Amino acid sequence: MRKAGVHIGVAFIASAFVSLGLSHSSLAKGSDGSQPVGQAVAQAPVLLVEPVVKANPNPAVPLAAVLTLQARSAVSVEVSIHERLAGRPDKIWQLSAPLASDGSAKVPIVGFRPGSELTFTVSLRSSTGALTRTPNELAFRAPNLPDVGLNWPKIDTLELDRAKVEPGITFLSVRRNFLGRGSLMTTRQRDFQRRFGLIIALNEDGEVVWYYKSPQRIAGVQSMPDGRILMTLADQRTRIIDVLGNVEREYVAALRPDRDPSSSAIPIEGIQTIHHEPYLTKEGTFIAMSANARRIDNYYTSVTDPNAPRKPQMVMGDSIIEYDANGKVLWKWDSFDHLDPMRIHFHLFQPYWMTRGFPGHLDWTHGNGVSYDEKNGTIIVSLKQMDAIIGISRKTGEIKWIYGDPTGWNGALAEKVLKPKGQFVRYPFSPHHPHVDGPGQMTYYDNGMFQTFPFTGKAPLPQHLNFSRAARVQVDEKAMTFEEVWTSETERSEGSCYNWAMGEAETLPMTRNTLLVRANCTPQDPAVSDFNEFDLSKRFVDELYGDAFVDQYTKDNPSKRVARYRFSNPDQIMSWTLYGGFHRPSVAGGK
Repeated sequence: MRKAGVHIGVAFIASAFVSLGLSHSSLAKGSDGSQPVGQAVAQAPVLLVEPVVKANPNPAVPLAAVLTLQARSAVSVEVSIHERLAGRPDKIWQLSAPLASDGSAKVPIVGFRPGSELTFTVSLRSSTGALTRTPNELAFRAPNLPDVGLNWPKIDTLELDRAKVEPGITFLSVRRNFLGRGSLMTTRQRDFQRRFGLIIALNEDGEVVWYYKSPQRIAGVQSMPDGRILMTLADQRTRIIDVLGNVEREYVAALRPDRDPSSSAIPIEGIQTIHHEPYLTKEGTFIAMSANARRIDNYYTSVTDPNAPRKPQMVMGDSIIEYDANGKVLWKWDSFDHLDPMRIHFHLFQPYWMTRGFPGHLDWTHGNGVSYDEKNGTIIVSLKQMDAIIGISRKTGEIKWIYGDPTGWNGALAEKVLKPKGQFVRYPFSPHHPHVDGPGQMTYYDNGMFQTFPFTGKAPLPQHLNFSRAARVQVDEKAMTFEEVWTSETERSEGSCYNWAMGEAETLPMTRNTLLVRANCTPQDPAVSDFNEFDLSKRFVDELYGDAFVDQYTKDNPSKRVARYRFSNPDQIMSWTLYGGFHRPSVAGGK
C-alpha cells in the first residue's frame, strides 16, 4: 500500500483499526458488544505513566531517541512513527517492544534522518492481542549532524541505481588520518588519529540515519543477531554496544603493554593483543586475531638484501584464538608453530606494531580478518604479510589449504597451496577480511600490494600502476583447487582505486550485490611510494590526501557498479578513512 511521496510500512494496515477507534478485540465481539461464549473477559490496558519521547541520554549516539511508559494489563507496546523531512519523501514505519514485569517499557527509536520531524502513535497490546491506542500523539525533532570539518566527513552520493541497490543500512567504521608518516608523528598528531572514532550508518540514498562517537579509534565492526554491534578498538579491546551506544561488555588482552588495571573489561589471559575484527560464532563464542611477540635469533635486517647481516629480532606473529563470553580461551592456533617465519613481506620493518606499544617489534604475519566456514569446519584467516588466505581445521588445528601465490612456500606447506581452476585475475596480495558466502566460497578485498616477494629479483609493482578490487572464489578442499567466480574489476583503468591498507568486501543477501568499502583512494602519482615509510627520498603514500568510497557492484560478470558514496574533507588538511563495515536490513537489526 503506497501513497505518492510516502513510504508506508507493512504493519500500517493493522494500526488503521486503531485510528478508526477500533481494536482487534472489538472486532471479535458480538453485535451487542458482548464477548463470545466461552471466552474470558480480558482487562483493558491502563496507563500508569504517560508515554514520553526524549533524546537519547547517551551522547555517544546523538541521532536516537527513547520512548518510555508504564502500563498495567498490557504485554507490549506498538508504535507507529511518521517521519517528515523537507524536500524528501515522508516515511512511516512501525515497531513493537515487550513490557517488563512491572509494566514499564524503554523503546529505542533509531533510523530517522537528521533534522526530521517525527510524530508517534502509541498503542498497548493486551494478552488477548487487542490494541488500545493511547490518547495523545507524541512529537520529536531530530538533531542536525555536526558541521563538516575535523570531526565530521562530507558525505556525497555520487552514483545510485535505486532499483538495483541492496535495500537496508550500511554501517561504516570511520577514521580520521593526519597526513604524515606514522613513525614521524608527534604524540599529539598520533592522538588526533587514535583518540577519535566513528561508526556511521547510511540508508540506500546515502543519508545518515545513525552514528556512534568513540573516544578511541575503531577497527572492524560486525552486526550481532540481536541488533547489537561488535567492534574492535585500536587499544586492543573488543566492545559490544546496543543501538543507543550503551557499552554492554568489553574484552581486553591481559598482557597489553598499557592495559588499565582499573578497567571493567574482561581480560583474556595469555595474549598481548586483540586486533582487527573478531568473528561471532553461532555458539556465541568469538574467534579473534591476537598478535604476540617471539624472539627469533639470526633474523632479517633487510627486505632487499638477502646477504645483509642477521641479528636477534622481536617478531610479532598472529595467533587465532576462540574465547567464550567470560573471556576464557577455548582454542588457540599459533602461526609460529605452523608457518615459516623466514617467508616475509616487504613491509616486515614498517612501524605497525612499533607505534602500537611494541617498539622495535617487526610485523611478520599481520592478520587482518577471520571467518568460519561452518559446513567444512574451516576457520579462514587472512594474513596480509603472507599475501595469503589460509584455511585451518577447527577440529585439528592443521592447515587444510593455502590460497595465494605459490612462491616461497616450501616443504609440506607447498603441498597445501591451492591450484587454480580456470582463468583468474591474480592471486591475493595483501588480502583483507574474507567473508564466507557458503560452503567453500568466500568474498574478500584484494588490496593488490606489490605483487611480488623479497629476494625473488622481481621489482614490486608501484602504487601508481596498481588497483584494488573485490574477488569471490570457490575452494574445493578435496581437489585442492580454487576458482575465481567473480571480481569487481579485471584490470586497472583511469578511475581505478588503489588503497594499500584496509578495505572490506562482502556479498549482500537479497540482490547478491557486493559491498566494497574502499578505505582511502590516494592519487596515483609516480613520485609517491608505498614501499618504505623510512625512505625520506620519496613522498610516502600516507602523506597524500585521498577520498574514501563505498560501492555496490552487481553479481554479473562483468560487474556493474550501482552505487557509490564518497567520504571527503573539503579542506584536504586531513583524510577520512573507512576501515570496513557491514550491511543489515535496518538500524535496529533484524531480518
